[in-house]
Amino acid sequence: MVDDNYDFLFIGDHTHAVDTKNRVAIPSSFRRNFPTGTEDRIVLLRGATGCIEAHVRPEWRSYVQRFRNLGRYNKEDLVLRRLLFSGANEIELDGQMRVLLPKTLMEPAGIGVEARFIGQGSFFEIWNPQRFDEFVAQNIAMYDELMERLDGKRAAEERAVERGGQDQHGVPSAGNVP
Repeated sequence: MVDDNYDFLFIGDHTHAVDTKNRVAIPSSFRRNFPTGTEDRIVLLRGATGCIEAHVRPEWRSYVQRFRNLGRYNKEDLVLRRLLFSGANEIELDGQMRVLLPKTLMEPAGIGVEARFIGQGSFFEIWNPQRFDEFVAQNIAMYDELMERLDGKRAAEERAVERGGQDQHGVPSAGNVP
């Protein structure tokens, strides 16, 4: 589970040029939010929707915790771990706060002369700008529905807390089972 108590938050949408050596500058608003002592490195990996995910070190450690309980010999768990961790790259930023995008991540993400940085709260994504526009166009109609569903989940959680951690039928919620 990702810890929500970070002192950093990546938000916004920024497009930057990729140079001929596949380097791109991290947006200044993102750089300002890197946790102290972690300003020089990020972890890049394949995103699930045709982009590159970027994680700062403290968030990466929390992210990795999600995979500790995967089965060592379960075929699906093994495939997920192998593809995720073999495709992850810890990248040192240069003196101009640029990241070198590995070709192994750029090509599947379709990133060429421009890269679009999309804040995701505790991490950020790097997209081909046109591909991100297409993603938004294909999914914007779901936004209101998803926000309503999220609001409904929050309301249900608040009601459960008011009932001492029990759902509407008096059953303890997962977070309050002894």
